Amino acid sequence: MGVADWNWRHQVELQDVPWDCAAASTAWAMQACGHQVTEADVVAGLLAMGAISPTYGLMDASGAGLVAYLATQGITAENNASASWADVQAAAGYQPMVIGGRAWCHWSGLRMGTWTVETLSGVAPDVEALALANPAPGWMGVGQILLADQFAQLGSFSAVWFTSW
Repeated sequence: MGVADWNWRHQVELQDVPWDCAAASTAWAMQACGHQVTEADVVAGLLAMGAISPTYGLMDASGAGLVAYLATQGITAENNASASWADVQAAAGYQPMVIGGRAWCHWSGLRMGTWTVETLSGVAPDVEALALANPAPGWMGVGQILLADQFAQLGSFSAVWFTSW
């Protein structure tokens, strides 16, 4: 897959309630590759599977529940329960992704990484960062950009990436 295979610029899906960041981020990722789905649709699907709760949010921080939900929608995906900065940078931008930080207690869509920008443009950005589709901009000081030091402080991280859609 490549950056031209999905709309990484798709508008952010802001979360409707404090506990559904994973659902809002997953809805964004699905929309970014052409699926007509709402955040409420994703919440309903995850609730039906017992994968999300209004009390606790996403029930499995590894992202495995998101992978299982996506499979019910005809999307294949994989997860990495302990994704490093290098892991996320290497995958960011080539397919829809969502990431979740355990200390951040939050999930966000992931648009693009520094390495992807450098590969596409041939120019290395001045700072290593991840461009997000953050459904709660400002949560714990993170807007739509996540820097390496923030990644380290807000982790450990899990990542879920689409393999076909």
